[in-house]
Amino acid sequence: MDIFSNTWIPKIEKAMNRSVAIQNVTAQNVSNVDTPNYKAKQVVFQDELDHAMQAKKTETRHLSFSGDHAEYHIINSTAGAIQSNGNNVDIDAQMTTLAQNQIHYQALETAINHKFNQFKTVLGGN
Repeated sequence: MDIFSNTWIPKIEKAMNRSVAIQNVTAQNVSNVDTPNYKAKQVVFQDELDHAMQAKKTETRHLSFSGDHAEYHIINSTAGAIQSNGNNVDIDAQMTTLAQNQIHYQALETAINHKFNQFKTVLGGN
């Protein structure tokens, strides 16, 4: 029996893994900002797509934190203007994504540290 299976830890771990995937793809886009004919990539999570299709959200900016699918797909982004060299990487949008993702990851890191500190307190640690 896994002692963490009935906690938020697996969900936080999954969210952290997603954040790492986003970070890697965005960093790849930034590194190819001047590469001719490079098309920006983006990460699409299957469960978020499924959930968005069925859920009625009160606020369009809210993202779901649930789901059992860890799979994601990397697709070519259609956003951004195509430059004269055929590249569509918008460096400002990519840097914004990096900053938002960093804040999100740090919040997840704080949450998981808090959970482990709770376990430590319960187990008699200081």
